[in-house]
Amino acid sequence: MSSYQPPILSCLRDSLPRLNDVLKRHSSSGRTDLARQVCKEFKFITAKGNFQTSSCLSALVTLDQETKIALPPTESRSGRPNARLLGDPVPPPHNVPNRIESIKGLRIELVKTRRDLALWNTLIAHEHPLGITKFAGHQKKYLFASDHGYLGAIGFAASAPKLESREAWIGWSDQQRRAHLSHVMGLCRFLIRPGVACKNLASYLLARCLRHMSMDMYQDHQIHIWAVETFVDPSYSGSCFHAAGFHRIGYTKGRGRYAPTGATPRSKKAIWWYEFPTHWRQQLGVSAAPVYPILEIGAGLDGDHWAAQEFGAADFGYKSLTKRLVSIARLVSRSPGEPITANIEMDLAAVTGYYRFIDHPNTESITPERILAPHRDQTVKRIRGQKIALCLIDETKITYNTRPSCDGLEVIGRNQTSSEAEGVRLHATLAVTDEGLPIGVLRCGYTPSNPMGQHPDRQRWEDAVDDVIECAKEIRRSTKMVVIIDREGDSASLMGRCLRSQRVDVLVRAKHNRNLPDGKKLFKTLRNMAPAGQIEFSVQRLSRRVKSGRVVHEGRDGKEALMEIRYGLVDLPCGSMTAIQIGEMDQDSNALEWFLLTSLPVHTLKDAKEIVKYYLLRWRIEDLFRVLKNGCKVEDLRLRSAVQLHRAVTIHMVIAWRLMLLTFLRRTVPNASPEMMFTESQIRALQLFAEHYEFPEPEDLQSATFLVALMGGYQHRKNRLPGVEVMWRGYKRLEIGAEFGDRERSKAGEYPRNEDT
Repeated sequence: MSSYQPPILSCLRDSLPRLNDVLKRHSSSGRTDLARQVCKEFKFITAKGNFQTSSCLSALVTLDQETKIALPPTESRSGRPNARLLGDPVPPPHNVPNRIESIKGLRIELVKTRRDLALWNTLIAHEHPLGITKFAGHQKKYLFASDHGYLGAIGFAASAPKLESREAWIGWSDQQRRAHLSHVMGLCRFLIRPGVACKNLASYLLARCLRHMSMDMYQDHQIHIWAVETFVDPSYSGSCFHAAGFHRIGYTKGRGRYAPTGATPRSKKAIWWYEFPTHWRQQLGVSAAPVYPILEIGAGLDGDHWAAQEFGAADFGYKSLTKRLVSIARLVSRSPGEPITANIEMDLAAVTGYYRFIDHPNTESITPERILAPHRDQTVKRIRGQKIALCLIDETKITYNTRPSCDGLEVIGRNQTSSEAEGVRLHATLAVTDEGLPIGVLRCGYTPSNPMGQHPDRQRWEDAVDDVIECAKEIRRSTKMVVIIDREGDSASLMGRCLRSQRVDVLVRAKHNRNLPDGKKLFKTLRNMAPAGQIEFSVQRLSRRVKSGRVVHEGRDGKEALMEIRYGLVDLPCGSMTAIQIGEMDQDSNALEWFLLTSLPVHTLKDAKEIVKYYLLRWRIEDLFRVLKNGCKVEDLRLRSAVQLHRAVTIHMVIAWRLMLLTFLRRTVPNASPEMMFTESQIRALQLFAEHYEFPEPEDLQSATFLVALMGGYQHRKNRLPGVEVMWRGYKRLEIGAEFGDRERSKAGEYPRNEDT
């Protein structure tokens, strides 16, 4: 590592009399010549012995703007030529193979000559979406050449002067940043030419160029490169950077390199970061930052802090809107299922803020995606701590037939008389552990990405699967991601998407009796197999459903079902998969029979039973929808447009997830402290409840949630654990008790009441 040198600007500020003397002696020179003279006087020299003219000139301009010195006026640049270009476009490459090993003469050429520079400029100016730009600081440019022609180009230059997300992730001080920023390069342009369709070519060339650039920078400028940064627009996935070893560390503010602090954001881009295998963090004295930070399930979800953790990083362009969202989530969660006007704090200002946020006219900034984004990020951190994450995808229809004046509702169904039912179609993804513990909500989708397409319903499922695949890029491969879909999502295109990703597995309950290559049918083939064994599990009770006088479902009683299980490999158009059939041994008219298709490996009967267990956990998302509708009562929301409903339902989805987590945590971590999910005021209310009814005091999470369930009407019957419904009823009553307990203690002078908590 190079020895520490004071930044040029700080050095000149400390030596203004000496600097003014140099400027006075060379008053007839231009700004660039003055910068050279100052470098000579103050010994501003690079490791290779060259003057730091550019950095010195930048410091002089800053001092001139601060009226500390007086520089001569800038020279007019109107007569200067533009970037050197070729007279004709670069010929397109010909006969480029679709595999890297088949490309003849593939090489990376450093731009050295004027012709090389003109060729590089022409490629970028004509074929890169952002066109050509002026690079800052030390630069390295390369061409991707082959016997088939030029395949693309890449350019490196000085990194951004300051990035809030980058500095927070590195953990260095401003002084360290100014002294050592030259060790970070910026990847400013990267082009694979249109028409070049070679698998993995972009990531392969990118990884090779990083090594070339690092060696060339040391050879030419005696600078060790520690890292490379680049910016990716949100409309691009950045998959080639991820494959080359980059990882995302944050987002820009969207103002540009030299824009003032208060400038209006234009395009906020993701910051992708690549570190060379050096020990620069130890040399700087900063601690290593985790590439994939992990959050424990249940951490930070107590009543005082959960809203700030799950919504506090929302980016709407104004911090006041983010604070309002946190306040709304906290307030609504205290009275789930009640109108906002009936909040237990009786806060009129909070009600006004709620409606202003939900009805905000900026539909581009305040979207369901941005509302859910911070919770999604926390969910990803929780997924990283798991060996297996099951991503349950399903949809539900939220009816608003009693809201005829609500604008923008969808037609979500028709009855026998063709009467249309209107409402909101919610397509959600819930992540759970392999034990069924809810990790978080990954997605709340309301409209397909291509609503004008031929199959909008199929597009909703494809968007959800693509979202899980995108999420998997932020998680280590040691965590297995499995998409689980019911019969409605049985589609070869969906399964093919997961198989092609090579990162996400899929488990689907088959609806279609597909043709196999041997001419046989899928279902018959599985039924004719010899049973591999038996499996027993509980079947949930379903009520008889009648719609418009017609029986839609006869219903069934809850029971313990004994099933035979068969499995085997099958070849489908989307690829090779394992098919599993389970059917009740009692073959009556109501006997259950399921056909499952999965890309997960199944070698033994134990593996097959594990797959069935995963599928049974799909009902967790049904539980979430039930909490959303019956517990949070989103169908009773009285709002004026579908846009408002989308925002409100997204907030309630996270609240419903937390209520579910409260129910299931008692089963997985019963000995945890009750402070994990309850505030001090809530624990005090539980203690009073236990004392009054002579129950044991809440010493752990299991005993605390047991008391909450009793508040909600739990009868403590044998072999019946409290469900989600009694938990949300109990939690609502607990909040009321805690609130009035605080008020009484405040009146008694035990402690001053904090209006913010």
